[in-house]
Amino acid sequence: MVLLNIFLLISLLYALLSKNELGYKIYWTIIPVLVLIILLTISRWSGPLLNANDGKEEKSIQKSFDNNTTISTVFFGTIYLIIQGLDCFKENSINNPVLVICFSIIIVVYELFTYLSIYNAKKETAKLLEEKYNNKK
Repeated sequence: MVLLNIFLLISLLYALLSKNELGYKIYWTIIPVLVLIILLTISRWSGPLLNANDGKEEKSIQKSFDNNTTISTVFFGTIYLIIQGLDCFKENSINNPVLVICFSIIIVVYELFTYLSIYNAKKETAKLLEEKYNNKK
């Protein structure tokens, strides 16, 4: 994931500095691969998030995680599809440097939301398991 983000940053810089079509093509080709890896990460944490018994608190943590990641994924996907749709109507609109920079910021925010959701779910789960373990003693 880190290597792909570094490659995305390099392709972003290449596209912005060289301003040729190859740089933009590389950038827009990396985006779906990065999204796929983010979705696989979400899928990895979505199912076995909790190791505790199924209870109201555990379901609440799972639902909060699922809601946060779903909303951020739908928001990101909608923006991506709008950009790709605009390119179908207006040729080379995705080669706009301002659009590329703004979309890069959106990608960073999407990744941050995803990892923040994972972090919060792990933290809440650990706290819940600690409370359950301490109450049993």
